Amino acid sequence: MVAALRLLQLGCNVTIYDSDTRLGGKAGANATASARDDHGYHIFPMWYLNIWELVDELGIANHFVDRTGFVQLKPKEFPRATVLTNISSPRYTWRNLTSGVLPFLEMGLLYYFGIDLMATPLTQKAFLDQITVNGFIRSRFYRTEALAEQCQDLILKGISTPSYIASAMTMRTVLQNWAKYPEPMCRILNDNLQNAWIDPLEERLRSLGCTIHLDHRLEGLRIEAGSIKQLVFRGGTGQQTTEVGVTILLLALPAERALALLDPNLYAAAPEITALSNLISRPMAALNISLKHPIEGLPAAHVNLLDSQYGLSFIDVSQIWPGSKATELNIIASDYSELASLPPEVGQQQILNDLRRFLPQLEDTNIEAIHFQPHTDAPLLTNEVGMWSSRPEAKTAIPNLFLAGDYCRTHIDLVCMEGAVSSGLLAAEAIRAYVGATGNVNIRVPVVHPRWMWCVAKWLLLPFALLATLLLKFQPPQPKRPPKFRSKRRQT
Repeated sequence: MVAALRLLQLGCNVTIYDSDTRLGGKAGANATASARDDHGYHIFPMWYLNIWELVDELGIANHFVDRTGFVQLKPKEFPRATVLTNISSPRYTWRNLTSGVLPFLEMGLLYYFGIDLMATPLTQKAFLDQITVNGFIRSRFYRTEALAEQCQDLILKGISTPSYIASAMTMRTVLQNWAKYPEPMCRILNDNLQNAWIDPLEERLRSLGCTIHLDHRLEGLRIEAGSIKQLVFRGGTGQQTTEVGVTILLLALPAERALALLDPNLYAAAPEITALSNLISRPMAALNISLKHPIEGLPAAHVNLLDSQYGLSFIDVSQIWPGSKATELNIIASDYSELASLPPEVGQQQILNDLRRFLPQLEDTNIEAIHFQPHTDAPLLTNEVGMWSSRPEAKTAIPNLFLAGDYCRTHIDLVCMEGAVSSGLLAAEAIRAYVGATGNVNIRVPVVHPRWMWCVAKWLLLPFALLATLLLKFQPPQPKRPPKFRSKRRQT
């Protein structure tokens, strides 16, 4: 959609084909009997520079509200909880150090870990730099079990990838961006994603003359003389097959769907597309629960459930969206893989059981409606270590074929809304250059603090890190819980 917008503004004729009955894909909201439920809640940090430019352009800044806190809730302790406030902002360092999320010394080491990671030179080309976040922590003198577990919890909820497979390089980029644009921690929409984000973008596309065909699933590509000539769709009434001629094609499909189009002719023309098979996706389930009566004491912020079995976090959107009279929980299960092969009703019940360890007030008699989305058919790409080399550029070996999606290479290097938007802009610029249109597509890249600054901070804080590590070694040992490894491949 973003690529289409920029190409329309350059004077190109653009047609969008979508397999769904709505636009937006994983960034939209599905219609239910009474409302729309998001595919999963989304946050919009301030370093989403291309998104904020688009928001201003569409005139929808009033659709967003600031959020400054990330609530940390332990089992059986509600409504008592701790809060991380604008965690990357220096102004809130002392508040976070004394927040109680971790003991003071280990909270200090958590900050030191972030500074250390941002100070470390890592490159995409060096094989030895392909390390996980856990591997990075394990190599440091200040490592502790509590520090590793807290990193695992925050990273799993933040980028939906366990720290024992998450790329340290990706995490460094995320930390650098958040450190440069720290306040507010993020913004969220004041309505569901379809109404507040996708629909305004769709309206702008239609106003510029974009033709949109829904319910058209791409089934194949016809290649002649090394170029894409025709597209084969299935959809519409009777699910008939339709062939459409094409001049330039931008594939903005999930990686697994793009790979499914591969045949001998496509392989011969663009063999690099087979590298998409190295990308790994995992389902991230969403559960939306509407209650009859509100749960008193719930914050109007994202709540991280510490030590939840399925990596749960949620937000009560009834305190933000219009028209809600009782609690409406928008829940994400970031670690749903072990339930993915089971019937959805089993997964739903297991997530409910996990949630009730934290919210015992969530009784069956108080539940008005539940909408469960296991997303096994729409998995999320994981930012695993070593996958950068398999992620494609916008331009392919086929002259008139281009790719976009959050799995493509961008400066963001993260599966997120800004990553998807940035890939669309990069694809639009590549197409503009291909057709020789005048002007260019503006792509905003965060300007982060220089690495030397983090190196200075790292050495200045080294005495604290050494002292804290030494003091922690003399503390009585704490009960340890075994790490959750989801498979032997991931454990290795």
